Amino acid sequence: MAERRPPDRSQLPPPGSSIYLLGIAGAGMAGLARLLASEGYLVAGSDTWLTPEARRLEIHGIRFVEPDDAVAATVTNVVVHTSAAPHDHPILVAARQAGVPVLKRAQAMGALLNERRLIAISGTHGKTTVTAMTACVAEAGGLDPVALVGGRVEEWDGNARVGTGPAIAEADEYDRSFLELDPSLAVITSAEPEHLECYDGPEHLRSSFREFVARAAGREGIVACAEGPGVRAVVNGLESVMTYGLDASADYRVEILARSGTMQTCRFVSAGESFRFDLGAPGDHNAQNAAAALAVGVELGVEPPVLGAALAEFSGVDRRLQLLGDRDGRVILDDYAHHPTEVRVSIAAVRDAWPGRTLAVVFQPHLYSRTQQMATEFAGALTSADQAVVLPIYPAREEAIPGVTARLVTDASGGFAPALSIDEILPWVDGLPTESVVLFMGAGDITRLAHEAADGKGAIDVGV
Repeated sequence: MAERRPPDRSQLPPPGSSIYLLGIAGAGMAGLARLLASEGYLVAGSDTWLTPEARRLEIHGIRFVEPDDAVAATVTNVVVHTSAAPHDHPILVAARQAGVPVLKRAQAMGALLNERRLIAISGTHGKTTVTAMTACVAEAGGLDPVALVGGRVEEWDGNARVGTGPAIAEADEYDRSFLELDPSLAVITSAEPEHLECYDGPEHLRSSFREFVARAAGREGIVACAEGPGVRAVVNGLESVMTYGLDASADYRVEILARSGTMQTCRFVSAGESFRFDLGAPGDHNAQNAAAALAVGVELGVEPPVLGAALAEFSGVDRRLQLLGDRDGRVILDDYAHHPTEVRVSIAAVRDAWPGRTLAVVFQPHLYSRTQQMATEFAGALTSADQAVVLPIYPAREEAIPGVTARLVTDASGGFAPALSIDEILPWVDGLPTESVVLFMGAGDITRLAHEAADGKGAIDVGV
């Protein structure tokens, strides 16, 4: 079967046309809305729940309509929808009946970005942070990038940065969305089994990653994590592959020299040259992420003195080890980790930043299918904390699977991580020793609970 051709601008109407976004409050959709509005499109959209962050899109001229207002979708030029929307969603049915073209978010994203110089960051883990770091490096280098990530960046006041330079975008493997992108430079952080409900097994996932990164081979190339799980099998035999990471054999290597709270002092080494830099994010995995961003910066022609200063003020992406505040002396962190590897590395990063403190985890499993497949691995990762509890599964787009509950993780942990209800969490946190670090983890609505647990809003001085 012939390889699918990525979309181009011909699949979008001309600027000035109207575009309706179904699921506009989602992380990826909100950023896309911002970019479409910056291109001159008249953007409207709906969602079942509009977050305060999504509401801020109104300052960019983006309009919200009621989620059951199907008429709005029949009088627009194109409807774009999140992959989570079912094919028979009433809005999509109404649009098709009215003859309005319907695109998935990834198709619209590709149509918008593919004709630019596109740097796309893929991988099972770390792609959001690497994308934000890379955009930060490109911005410091005066390249004025367009950027689109799957999490809110404080400096951008949202999920997207508007610019006139190259596009730097997160490339998501869910629903094979990344195959709608046509990068001249591709980054791959990892290729572990994930989103297997969208693939015919791990090999199909790896072959899709290979199809994606191969598009950059022979062009600006592929930047691949030297120690990233599954990466070597994906890029083996492809041309124009450069490696990055903490591994001594990497073409672009980062060494961690010192740590102080959430700050790290590192050395970046490539082609016999090196420089020191400060990184405003904790953990080995973030040093590894920085290596990817700096490697791309080198490939984009950013000078070493600029690279050396670019990441010192990097404050991260919302929900990636985000410091919310404290609860009577207990540090509260919010993290998006929803895969066993992510849980493990986030816990390790917190240990590095707050050594000697009791580390407690509140974990919300995301998806019935993922919990069923990885309960034992989740349990093993959680046991690296001092204490942990497990919330009910956040179903997202899935129907319940009989017999699959949070107790699969609890049982696999040997009772180390008991299952608690949402109502039991704050009393449990209040029973922890003062000066504990409490890490709320998961890709669902656990973030609301994390914010409720924190006394204040936003990061405060907690004596790291």
